[in-house]
Amino acid sequence: MNLIEKRDFIRCRLNQSDECLINEFYEMLRKEEVLRTKLIDRALKSEKDINSGKVFPRNEIEVMVQKIVDGIVQIGH
Repeated sequence: MNLIEKRDFIRCRLNQSDECLINEFYEMLRKEEVLRTKLIDRALKSEKDINSGKVFPRNEIEVMVQKIVDGIVQIGH
């Protein structure tokens, strides 16, 4: 089935559907679009943060966390 046939099939089924099914389909597509927009925004912000140096390499984070953990352990004794 080519793209035009698929679109025609979907249109036909939508025209035959009741309001409840249409509402469900609409909400599904709307949520998908909202999620897509959020993910794109997050990716763009991450790229901006990386380019401006607002991130730490993993090994630096691991060292910082270990220092915090070591400090907590020493305080607890």
